[in-house]
Amino acid sequence: MPYRNEYASGDSLWRLVESESVKEFEGIVRRGGPEEAAEPPRALTLARGLNLVTRIIVIDGSTVRHTVRNGYPQAEAALLQLAAVIIDLSGLRSIPRGSIPRPSTIRDIEDCQTFDAVLPGRNVVRHGFPGDSPRTYFRSTIHEILSGRRVDRDHETLLETMRAIAPGRDFRCPAEDCSESLPALTGTGDCPCGRKESIFETDSLRLHERFEDFGSSAQAYTAAQQVVEHLAMVNIMRFFEKRGLWNAFRSTAFVMDGPLAIFGMPAWLKSHVQSEVTRLHQRALEHGGPGVLLFGVEKSGMFLDHLKALDQSDDEGPRARLDPMTALAADREYTHRHIALRPVGAKAHGDVTDYGRRIMYKNRLAQHSVVMTPIVNAEGDDRDCVDLAAYPRLSEALDIMDEFSTYLYEDGFVPLVRAHAHAAIPLKAGIGLLTELFTGE
Repeated sequence: MPYRNEYASGDSLWRLVESESVKEFEGIVRRGGPEEAAEPPRALTLARGLNLVTRIIVIDGSTVRHTVRNGYPQAEAALLQLAAVIIDLSGLRSIPRGSIPRPSTIRDIEDCQTFDAVLPGRNVVRHGFPGDSPRTYFRSTIHEILSGRRVDRDHETLLETMRAIAPGRDFRCPAEDCSESLPALTGTGDCPCGRKESIFETDSLRLHERFEDFGSSAQAYTAAQQVVEHLAMVNIMRFFEKRGLWNAFRSTAFVMDGPLAIFGMPAWLKSHVQSEVTRLHQRALEHGGPGVLLFGVEKSGMFLDHLKALDQSDDEGPRARLDPMTALAADREYTHRHIALRPVGAKAHGDVTDYGRRIMYKNRLAQHSVVMTPIVNAEGDDRDCVDLAAYPRLSEALDIMDEFSTYLYEDGFVPLVRAHAHAAIPLKAGIGLLTELFTGE
């Protein structure tokens, strides 16, 4: 570990170059690429131009973390913000392509619900709570966020949504040096171990297991953000159901910024979100509609990199090999051979985390994206199946990706741009808010 401003001189580099470990590693690493594929992924043929969608609801969240001043070294906190943005597509379609709309026009076609919270980190405790610890404060804050926040005032709290879709989960006591397995809990309680440590229903999410006493809790903050985002999406769908808004399921697209997946310690929630989306999809079908239109948009990652490589032409350069409006569906074997290297017969990539299936898409403007539709039937659950049935309402999702793409950003998509505008916390302003909060300035 070097001192501050001490840099590697290169004295050890010649030893590494001649090292047997380096030579052996080079010799055994498998090399490959898109050109290694005997056949590209299956290209799907879809009926396009259905035009059923008149509204998009986009879910996006963001966090900003910073070292704060409270008298203790390297004390940390983070701002979390969630935005649910409703966009009227008829209004968006009325804006001439390429023009810059007035702010008043944007306000007329958008409705946004947001909520925010401050997440404590290392060396931050509550005033007036003797014996409080940063980890306990973090756990208490997560419980307060989920039990006290609503997407809108008529909706369930996020904790009520979690309770409805994932009831009765046992979890391990979060108290230090306690390994008691606790039964499902509603609200708050105490561990039978006798330690004076409050137990929260939301401890079952295990977010506190990524809380760091001696480093940044960035992983815990990110995990909290994804839990809030996915619960908010289900929360809105459940509101539609309770109000009997089955026609709204026909005309509304739900869009997630990022994959339909939950990673890390709360990944167990993925199967419950999938089950709830499946239930709502089936109910929408029973009411005569086409089911739920939900998709996530990945702006980076292995699948997007693979799509860009597939679309590279030796003669004509990037984005020149595939035809516009090409949708590629990679089955388990293709994915394991060429994208996420695993034994071909291994459990499917994303089996534990993903509740959606990916399509690699080159749109009509030659822009790239990875679109994930939810797993709501047996075809989708079979990772070897790449039939159209495995991708519910995919044609409408891709129509939306085509219609509202933008050159403003590389591979840009207007609804996500608008969601980012509401959810993203400017770094400098976010740090300023945290500084003011902890210094009182």
